[in-house]
Amino acid sequence: MKKLFVFAVAFIAFTGFTFSPQNDGVRYGSTASITANTNHEFSYFRIHPQSKKNVVLNWGITSPAGVSNFRVERSYDGEFYDVISEPACNSATRFTWKDEGIFPGLIYYRIACVMNDGTSHYSPIETIRIVQRG
Repeated sequence: MKKLFVFAVAFIAFTGFTFSPQNDGVRYGSTASITANTNHEFSYFRIHPQSKKNVVLNWGITSPAGVSNFRVERSYDGEFYDVISEPACNSATRFTWKDEGIFPGLIYYRIACVMNDGTSHYSPIETIRIVQRG
């Protein structure tokens, strides 16, 4: 048993493996480009609670050229997303949207940027934990 423990500690130390939720494939607090081969990038995507019932999403893009609209998507399991709003681009580069009446738990959000040609590009995924509903 002692050898197994030593092996596990050495494995963790040498590989950098972690048991934290940040190792689950979800990027926390990151601001990455939509895709590497387009001129359309998310300059930021942030979420924050507003009371215990609402979450405010803020995002920006570098250029509105060719952007038709956005799809705000929410998930309570991080795997299956529901479209909860489809705001228009209107040639703006900064956007705010409020998700009202949410339920407690871990909530995942992402933004799909829908281009005029029908293709979509996704923002990084952001998460928030709501402890209780007020």
